[in-house]
Amino acid sequence: MMNVPPPQMPPPLGPQALRAALRHFQDRLQAQEAQFARLQRQIRQQAAELAECREALQRSTEGKARLSDTPALRHMARALRGLLPRRWREILARAPFTAASEGAPDYRVRLRALRASGQLARTRRVALVAPASLRRAATAAAHIIEAMGLRCTVHSIMPTAFTDDLYLVLSPRAFAQLPPPDRRILWLVESGELAGEWNASLHARLDGSLAVFEALQPRIAELQAHGLVLHQIFHVPLTPFTAPDPVRPDRSPLGLPHMLARALHGCGVVDDATFEAATAQTRLDAPALVLCLPEAPERFALARESERHGALLFPGLRHVDGWKGTALSYRYLARRTLAARRERLVIWEDDARLPADFDTRLPALLARLQAQAGDWDVFSGLITDLSPQGEVKAVHADGANLLIELDTVVGMVFGVYGPKALNALAGYRLEGEDVMRDTIDRYLETLELRCWTVFPPLVGHADHVSSTLWDPTGSRFLSNEWLNPMIDGSQFRLLEKIAERLEGASRPPSP
Repeated sequence: MMNVPPPQMPPPLGPQALRAALRHFQDRLQAQEAQFARLQRQIRQQAAELAECREALQRSTEGKARLSDTPALRHMARALRGLLPRRWREILARAPFTAASEGAPDYRVRLRALRASGQLARTRRVALVAPASLRRAATAAAHIIEAMGLRCTVHSIMPTAFTDDLYLVLSPRAFAQLPPPDRRILWLVESGELAGEWNASLHARLDGSLAVFEALQPRIAELQAHGLVLHQIFHVPLTPFTAPDPVRPDRSPLGLPHMLARALHGCGVVDDATFEAATAQTRLDAPALVLCLPEAPERFALARESERHGALLFPGLRHVDGWKGTALSYRYLARRTLAARRERLVIWEDDARLPADFDTRLPALLARLQAQAGDWDVFSGLITDLSPQGEVKAVHADGANLLIELDTVVGMVFGVYGPKALNALAGYRLEGEDVMRDTIDRYLETLELRCWTVFPPLVGHADHVSSTLWDPTGSRFLSNEWLNPMIDGSQFRLLEKIAERLEGASRPPSP
């Protein structure tokens, strides 16, 4: 008689969960050690800068200089605002020798007031003013603007009377006079736009404008270094040799047609429907998308490093409140996915940290999700804020991973969205101001979607980059390091819920 070997049983989930937890928290410990070393370097650098400021102050005091009239001290005060904690920066921002008292109110306050007044939404006539050398580029931009239903005229000299609703001024250094600040956008196109000394006149021109369009993405860091806030800057690629080409326009997400529509939408000049119609031909047929902001240089560089597995960079939609721009981005991408009759959207954000095993784990996870397409609505590669009321429905072994079924998920650093989640995203409405209820992930949390996640997490969160969502000043953004305690706490909470689920599953039924 033939001996039939007994069927092999899968390894118990308890030890596997323990090994997965150990592996994850070893990685987190290494990341925190690196973070500690980085903070030590920052402290040493700031100590040196403070010493330099103290010496400059001492020299100025000995020379009996008047603080309010000393440009060097104004520069020093701006530097100090960046070095000190935020609550001190807010006090210094009200001091008479800082930049805050030299110009208009905070940019976001101004833009919110303009949007609320309806002035921007009433824009119908746009004037594009450009030197003769940029006539070709201006004509190309005008064609794109007219396709959005706006009347656009091109001028080689500055009008004597400003009767149009909005003015886009290319190469503003070529003009002695500019349109009124609340009706002008300055578009920096040529490579020498910022050449020479950065002076108060140049700063006032840029800072007082409705927006600044920057054609050269690497130059955005220079604008921010001189005090312009991210909210005011839009990357809109344009070269002096750009020409209208209705046959072969650049339909990439980073091409001129999409980026110009994105910028005008972000300023509030065109509405959602106009933007969606203007960008309907933007190519988004990649297997995955990386949501990024070209106006955040450090994060954009990280996004470029994340272009793996055929992923395509997608510049996120803009809003004066960053979390609203994020929500509009997901809604737009969900609508485009559904319009293309695709059943899955894979997207990760520019601050996702892709670990060494990402390239092997991702295809396996996507294959598993595809095989069980009817069992889930949304998959999260990193839960950042798990609700204490969240419930683990099931735990499955998947190689060295644990696949977890949940009734809730918060965190959109990495996500895969199925049909039900896509329809939910596509129906999102931008209402309310409560960031604990109205953000896109909190909105999804209320919809009772079938959520899956994986442990250890598929991705991490880049510690060293700055947040583009939450700092109210808009001038210096909080580091992602501030979010680490919340993320680590969520992973501990998830492990506790996994343990409770496994303990309940292993307990014999009561008689």
